[in-house]
Amino acid sequence: MIIHMEENTASKEAVNKKPIEWTDYEYTHFEKGSEWYWALGLVSVAGAVAALIFNNVLFALFILIAAFVLAIFASRKPNEVTFEISQRGLRIDDVLYPFQSLKSFGIEELTPKHIPRLIFKSKKLFALDIIIPLEKVHANEVHDFLIHFLPQDDHHEPLVHKVMEWLGF
Repeated sequence: MIIHMEENTASKEAVNKKPIEWTDYEYTHFEKGSEWYWALGLVSVAGAVAALIFNNVLFALFILIAAFVLAIFASRKPNEVTFEISQRGLRIDDVLYPFQSLKSFGIEELTPKHIPRLIFKSKKLFALDIIIPLEKVHANEVHDFLIHFLPQDDHHEPLVHKVMEWLGF
């Protein structure tokens, strides 16, 4: 009976917690110089020429279109996004991710090269990890809120994200 009351008290405490809301950019933008765009152009033209040598016109066209789209994306400035963690779940702008659709969370701490990040794993099979910067909010406050709703796990930023960051994205 005492254990049941302690669990009930913890649940009531979680329900009464005030939502945490902050705004931040959707990703860290790295300014790219003209050398970066020249390198992209040279690599893509070399790949397209190699594809043409092997008589693969469609692949050559794909490489050139992909390089063009990559250049446009690279020059795009990030949008400012509102994040909110409440009893209902995680909200990013107008999109709500209920806690029932999330498997667990982890907080990757601040390192000299990275800002702290909140990482959610989804229960959906083909869903990507949700990675949120925690630069403008206290990681301990977020942890203390989320621990009432989701299990904590040791999540790390995926290798693809680290490679894209290294390439300047």
